[in-house]
Amino acid sequence: MQKFIGRNAESIDLNEVIAILKSTNVIEPLTVEIKDNQGGNGNVLPGRLLAITVREKWSIFPVPFFSINSNGWAAGGAFMDTNAFGVKDTMMLVGSGGTSSWMANVMYIHSPNAIGGFGWNLMGMFLSQDKENIDQKDERVIRRFNSMTLNPSIGLSYKLTDLIVPSVSIGYKGVMLRDTEKPINAPGEGVQAISISPGIGIHNDTWDGYFLNGIDASLKYNYQLIIDNDDVHSISLNAALNRSIIPRLRFTAKTGIVFATASSSPFFESSSINSGVNILPQKYSAVDFAGISLGLERFLFKFSFGTVSVSAVYQAVYSHGELLHHQFDHGPAAMMQMYFSKVAFPGMGLGGAYNVDKNTWQYAFNVGMAF
Repeated sequence: MQKFIGRNAESIDLNEVIAILKSTNVIEPLTVEIKDNQGGNGNVLPGRLLAITVREKWSIFPVPFFSINSNGWAAGGAFMDTNAFGVKDTMMLVGSGGTSSWMANVMYIHSPNAIGGFGWNLMGMFLSQDKENIDQKDERVIRRFNSMTLNPSIGLSYKLTDLIVPSVSIGYKGVMLRDTEKPINAPGEGVQAISISPGIGIHNDTWDGYFLNGIDASLKYNYQLIIDNDDVHSISLNAALNRSIIPRLRFTAKTGIVFATASSSPFFESSSINSGVNILPQKYSAVDFAGISLGLERFLFKFSFGTVSVSAVYQAVYSHGELLHHQFDHGPAAMMQMYFSKVAFPGMGLGGAYNVDKNTWQYAFNVGMAF
């Protein structure tokens, strides 16, 4: 909250203060006001106080989660603390299994809060996967193989301004193939790679009394130094914009772009979720994605523990891969979501999407994960 110290009281927008508090996801503001300081000097000009009363959300707990969609199911649990050693310090241990994979993940993220402050993160993931990719048109299996992946990484970030945070991370990716009864277009061998990923993020929040709006964007370059094979370069852009049109109704826009140099290895393909759309099946992956999602979200009602909204969007995505070339998909999607106000809990969602080009439906329901 240092940005408000010494400011003129009349220049402070209290909704801006509320937005910063809510964006931490661990603090819920109860009262925010500017008042006279009877005891002397204040923290804002001229001699007045910015007085804030907050409630700390329940932030340390085990989180069970469950999801089911058109391609299978997944379930598991996480032990998380989203306020471990300070505001927005996140520690998490995750284990999950499902239709075709199981994984274990550990992470610690220390976010930079003040301008000129550094942040850092440590992450590690182990994934056992029975990978299967399908052709959307006839649901024919075009690739099948089994693998185990080890992926630790370390990252550093720096808060340059209130909006801009550059970062860099270094990681290792080791993939080992496992036996499978009927492999299809499987890679000839596993892979080992060292990755270097510089990037920059832009983040800003506003509060309109119903929704936490704003812009969230990141641009990242990733260099994969492949041992005994050609290196892989990729660039990714992700951006989300939310703006209220009238009270209780906001415009939402999301885009995702992933482009990489050619690689015959499926270990460097991306999931469709990275393109910002959900009209593609989870069993579809490609080297390049460019997707956009535009729509509206309507605030419905508020409980004592959270709020409920519904949204409708139209999505389009271009993709290109080694096996399926130059695909274009588009269609509508609708979802219902719940946001919690008393616990730092990811929430729940229910939704569906229709792919007009391929005449296919996708549906999903989840508890304890972001939709």
